[in-house]
Amino acid sequence: MSELTIIATRPGAENYALFSEFPKSIYAKDSQRFIQGNDPVVTFLEGCYVLLQDSKPVGRFAFYENQSLTYENKRVCTLGSFECVNDLTISSQLLTHAVEIAKEKGYQFIIGPMEGSTWNNYRFSHHNKFPNFFMEPFHHDYYASFFEDFGFKSIADYISNLDRELKFEEETIAKFEKIYKDKGAQFRNLDLSDLECELRKIARFNNDAFSKNFLFTPISEDDFVKKYTQYKDYFNPDLIWIVEDENSEIQALSFSIKDYLNQQEESLIIKSLARRSNSPYRGIGAYLIHKTYQLAKEQGYKSIVHALMLKDNASVNISEKYDGGDYKSYSLYGYEL
Repeated sequence: MSELTIIATRPGAENYALFSEFPKSIYAKDSQRFIQGNDPVVTFLEGCYVLLQDSKPVGRFAFYENQSLTYENKRVCTLGSFECVNDLTISSQLLTHAVEIAKEKGYQFIIGPMEGSTWNNYRFSHHNKFPNFFMEPFHHDYYASFFEDFGFKSIADYISNLDRELKFEEETIAKFEKIYKDKGAQFRNLDLSDLECELRKIARFNNDAFSKNFLFTPISEDDFVKKYTQYKDYFNPDLIWIVEDENSEIQALSFSIKDYLNQQEESLIIKSLARRSNSPYRGIGAYLIHKTYQLAKEQGYKSIVHALMLKDNASVNISEKYDGGDYKSYSLYGYEL
């Protein structure tokens, strides 16, 4: 009878390769998993755990303690970097150990998959019918069923929509641009020549704009700069719009990026759309979508992905106005202790 044992490790430890190299044994060499990655982040990381079967890795997870994170007034920990062979017994053993750690530390609720916060990778995709788009993590689609079989329940559902119509109204764009400019709005693109300064300013804006979002916790400027500087060579400033007031304070932001993984057609991803909570520029999000569609059409894009939207929020409502039909679906899970 085979023996199952759990070992603890973390980045930099002598045995960390057991954790970091494990995915190579359960994905094909050319898998999308290795394009985007799904590795732990140091912020909030308590430890990394590997399940061994007769000394061979068969599963893993990372355990995070973000003290700013709560759910329904409960103390919450999160599980990320979950990878596992296609074996329900193995996954149950992994998740049982995670529950034991959480109980020992006095947590009341586990959320997963999540690399510590919603600023990092989180959610499981329900299917892999379509190729991944750029900046979308890839994993085996049986992971969601493993969580559900163990007793995790969905606490939030997400969708990505795909739109090939690319409809927009030039008169509407011109009309509302004048309205916002008359109110003092200043439109500009991301300045790549001073990217660190720009990212720090955007980090401060995001911490305000997203403060009421589901499971929000703030991100430090340093972490935000580190996270997005790695994508500098992929940014097209023409498609990253910043709206500032007369005091040069960011009031709204639209961040879109080319889908560099799509080899079939020129496709654009609308990754983020946000407005400051007390901004005087109401409706600016819809305007920025119009503007993005116009620019995408001018630059030869054939489709637009509205990425990773929480169901029933404002972004979904805007997306649906642009014929963005359901393309992919995801869930984030919770487990009450």
